[in-house]
Amino acid sequence: MLKSGDLPSVANNLRGFDLLADAVVIFDASSGDVIYKNSEAQLIAAQSADAAPPLLTLLDWTGKPIDFFQSNGTASEDAPKTSWRLETQLAELLFDVHVKLDDTNAEKTCVAAVFRDITKRSESERLTKELVSTVSHELRSPLTAIKGAMGLIISGAAGEVSSKARDMILIAQRNADRLVLIINDILDLDKFASGQTVFDNAPTDLLTIVESAVEAIAGFKGRFDVQVKVDIQDSGLTSFVDPNRLVQVFVNLLSNAIKFSPSGGVVTVRLAQNGTNNRISVIDEGEGIPEADQEALFGRFVQIGTKNRAETGGTGLGLSIVKAILDNQNGSISFESTLGQGTTFFVDLPQLSSIPTRAQAKGA
Repeated sequence: MLKSGDLPSVANNLRGFDLLADAVVIFDASSGDVIYKNSEAQLIAAQSADAAPPLLTLLDWTGKPIDFFQSNGTASEDAPKTSWRLETQLAELLFDVHVKLDDTNAEKTCVAAVFRDITKRSESERLTKELVSTVSHELRSPLTAIKGAMGLIISGAAGEVSSKARDMILIAQRNADRLVLIINDILDLDKFASGQTVFDNAPTDLLTIVESAVEAIAGFKGRFDVQVKVDIQDSGLTSFVDPNRLVQVFVNLLSNAIKFSPSGGVVTVRLAQNGTNNRISVIDEGEGIPEADQEALFGRFVQIGTKNRAETGGTGLGLSIVKAILDNQNGSISFESTLGQGTTFFVDLPQLSSIPTRAQAKGA
């Protein structure tokens, strides 16, 4: 198969494209009209012959207007964007599309597009998500019952329990707690992905959020002999957010920072203004994040670091949840990390220049 990095100079050597499993279409960059289709692309066009509109231009094939003269929009790189990735549906199939401008020919500027069929992969991913969600829902109720039963046994409600049996039940209870945590995290991510999560936003004092999160992890930090300090550089920071979800964000960030801090270390939570945003930074003195692992940091089930998982716990879903919440709160998360020195996570949220009335908040 043609790889995304292997798009040839489209003005040269069309020979061999018919041997590819991917559809290749070449367009005139100025008009957008099709000037070449390989055999796979011809098959797609034939299957889509009755569709409206017919597949005659770049817009028809991609379903998206593409401006190759649009700037990249970055401060460091203001050159026109020449390469695009997108998904489109043609002939009832889903395609991953790589579109690239080719201006190496003095006579005609062309656009090459490679269409890779991802229908089966997409359907497989959908079925996997449905299975995980169904299993998670089905597991939560019996696990809750198991936890309740173990709690009653430990409390002595079923009679006296030997110390050895008690220790074994406590181990089972901790593992049941961890399973419930994993299930709840998976269900949370499923709701975020499907847009089913309801956010109860209100004008919120961010110091109150931080204090609630610090209180929530009080017992946890004691296990790791780590101190948490709050550094208020700017006071009165307020944003329009869901306070419960934001506490969840900082419980996750603080838990990670504590787990990967050295014994006797300090985790600092800093509140400050950052332009038009409020910024809350979570700073640890831990092992840092290897550069090779940084790109995947906000993915699902990503476990970073060298500490023993049995010791630190965690599901590998926390940062995925953090990002999903902040994406839904008009916020953002970024980080800086130095190996052997620690990591700082930055949460940026829009400032409230003026606090809306309760009626305005409900209508927002």
